Amino acid sequence: MSLQNIFSKKNMNLIVGLITLLVILWIAMYAIPSLFVNLFDTFLGQLILVGFIILAIMHNMLFGVGLATVFVILYQFSHMKK
Repeated sequence: MSLQNIFSKKNMNLIVGLITLLVILWIAMYAIPSLFVNLFDTFLGQLILVGFIILAIMHNMLFGVGLATVFVILYQFSHMKK
């Protein structure tokens, strides 16, 4: 997969949407950090996140992988606060 295929016009909406979602999640994490800490630290919160990823993969594989990547990044950021 070349870089030109990733940034094609067909995928541009997906890339812009993912970047927008990531920025919104970062703003929410800055405004309400306890929500994300509880979501990632509790067993039920982790089950909910895994459920979202499984449902996203069933809908669209690329979206599910992107969502899992975003959750991993947010998981790392939530543990930086400690």
